[in-house]
Amino acid sequence: MNLEQCTTRRSGPHNSVEPLRDPAMICVIGSGPAGIAAAVALTRQGLHVTILDVGLTLEPTRALTVGRMAGQRPVQWADEDLASVQENMSAGISGVPLKVSFGSDFPYRDAERHLPRRATDVGVVPSFGQGGLGNVWGAAALPCLPDELNEWPIGPGELGPHFAQVLSFVGLSGAADDLAERFPTYTDRLESLPASRQAEALLRDLRRNQQPLRAQGFVFGRARLAVARRNAGGHPCERCGLCMFGCPYGLIYNPATTLRELVAQGKVTYVPGVLVTRFAERGGEVHIEGRDRVTGEKTLHVATRLYVAGGVLCSTKLYLESIGAYGHEVVMRDSQYFLLPMLRYSGVRGVSDEGLHTLSQVFLEVFDPQLSANSIHLQIYTYNELYRRAIAAALGAAYPAFRSVSAALLQRMLLIQGYLHSDLSGEIGLTLHRDGTLDLHGRRGPQTRPVLKKLIAKLHRHRSLLRAVPLGPTMKLGEPGRGFHCGGTLPMRRKPGDFETDPLGRPAGFERVHLVDSTVFPTITASTITLTVMANAYRIGAHEEAGR
Repeated sequence: MNLEQCTTRRSGPHNSVEPLRDPAMICVIGSGPAGIAAAVALTRQGLHVTILDVGLTLEPTRALTVGRMAGQRPVQWADEDLASVQENMSAGISGVPLKVSFGSDFPYRDAERHLPRRATDVGVVPSFGQGGLGNVWGAAALPCLPDELNEWPIGPGELGPHFAQVLSFVGLSGAADDLAERFPTYTDRLESLPASRQAEALLRDLRRNQQPLRAQGFVFGRARLAVARRNAGGHPCERCGLCMFGCPYGLIYNPATTLRELVAQGKVTYVPGVLVTRFAERGGEVHIEGRDRVTGEKTLHVATRLYVAGGVLCSTKLYLESIGAYGHEVVMRDSQYFLLPMLRYSGVRGVSDEGLHTLSQVFLEVFDPQLSANSIHLQIYTYNELYRRAIAAALGAAYPAFRSVSAALLQRMLLIQGYLHSDLSGEIGLTLHRDGTLDLHGRRGPQTRPVLKKLIAKLHRHRSLLRAVPLGPTMKLGEPGRGFHCGGTLPMRRKPGDFETDPLGRPAGFERVHLVDSTVFPTITASTITLTVMANAYRIGAHEEAGR
C-alpha cells in the first residue's frame, strides 16, 4: 500500500485552519523506532493511532533500483545499479562522515530548513525521514543492563517485558552465549546470521581464553543485530556486503516496514508531509499545530492524547517552543563514541572476496570498576569495503604502490566501535531562540580521555588473550552526539520539576502529552540505545493510564 494515499490532512487557508478532531484520536509524532514502538503498544490495546510525520522517503529512481535488486541474486545485479546504491558514502581515517541510505541523504534532508541550528563541536543531526534514523542505523540491538538504571524512576526489571514485546515484531539475530548472562535475549525466536571467517577466528580465540578473559572483566559473544535471516518473501541473507549502504532485501529492521504493516491492517492512519511546531492542552484535549512541509499551510489536529517521538533534537525543540522557553539551556547527555582499530596476530586470506554481512560481528563488554562503574560496550567489525576505501583515501596517489601491503593489513584488521556510559562522556548544551534557531554547544567530558587511555592499556595488556593488539595512537574520538546515542534533555523523575518528565514521559504541567524517545532518558548507558528506546516507548504506550 502506498503510504502517500493514507492521509487525512485537513487544512484551510494560511490564516484559517480547520482542526481535525476525533473524540478518541490518539496521535504519535514521528515514525522512527520510538514512534513505531509506541504505536504498536497502543494498537495492541485496540486503539487507533494517527501518526503525524514529515516522512521523507527514498527518491523514486533509487527506490526502483533497490526494488530491481531485491528481485535478483547479487550475481545478477547490474554494475550501474550497484554503483548507484553505493554512491555518496565516503570513508576516511576518522570513519564515515555521515551514513546514507542506498546512496541517498533523504534521512537527513531538509534538516537545516525544518530545524535551523548553530552547532559547535556537535555530531548529532535530526532525521525527517520515514522510519527516522532507522534507515541508517547499524542494527546493533543489545538491551540496557537493569543495574545501570539506578537514576531511572522505574524498577530494575520493569523494562524486561517490554523488550520482549518489541522483539515480537523486530527480528533478532545472535546467539544464546555468554552475553545472555548479563544481557537477556528476551526472545525465543533468536536467529543466526553467518559470521565472517575473521569473526569465527576471533571467537575461537576468545572461547579458548574464556576463563582468563572473564577474570579480567571481559564478556563476549556474537553481535545481537535487528536483522532477520529471511525477509517476508523468504529471501535469505545473500552475504552481499552492502549492509553499510542499505540491504536491498530489507533484512535489516526498519520502522517504516512496521508502519506499512500497521497502515495495511487499518490500525494506523499515516499523515506525512506535516511538520509539527507546537502543542498545547486545552479542555481535556491536545491541540497539535503544524505546517505543511511543501506549501507551508498551517495544520491543526486535536487529539485526546499525544506521544512525541521526533528524536531528541526535534522533540526537545518542540517542547521548548510549546512552552515558550526561549533562552533557557537544557543539557543533552551522550554516550561517548570512539573508533579503535586492532590488528589480529594472524590474518585471514581473501577477506575482500568473501561473501559476508558487514554489520558488527562480535560484542565485547568490559566490566572493570577500575575503569568505569558501568559497562563499556565494544562492537567489533571485520572486513568492510569501506576500510579499503579509507586506506586508499589516506594514501592518495601512493595507494597503488602499497596495494599489497594494504591487502595484508586488511587480512588482520578489526575495527572497534565503542561507547562509554554518559557519566564518563561529554554533553551538549541546547538553547532555543525566538527565531526558531537552536544553539548546540558540545562540551567534552573531562573523564573521557583518561578512561579510554586506561581501556587501551587494558586491551594491550591482555593482547595475548585477545590475540589482537589495539592501535591506540589511531583511536578516533567522536564529538558529542557523533554516535547518535544521546538524550536526556527532559529526564524522567519520580517527582518531576521544570524541564523534567514523569515516569510516563509527561512534562511537568501536562497530563496528556508523553515524550517517548531518548529525550526522557535520565542516563545513557554504554550498550546500544535503539532497543532500549523502543522498549521504553512501548512501556509508556502500553501503560493503562497513558492509553486512556
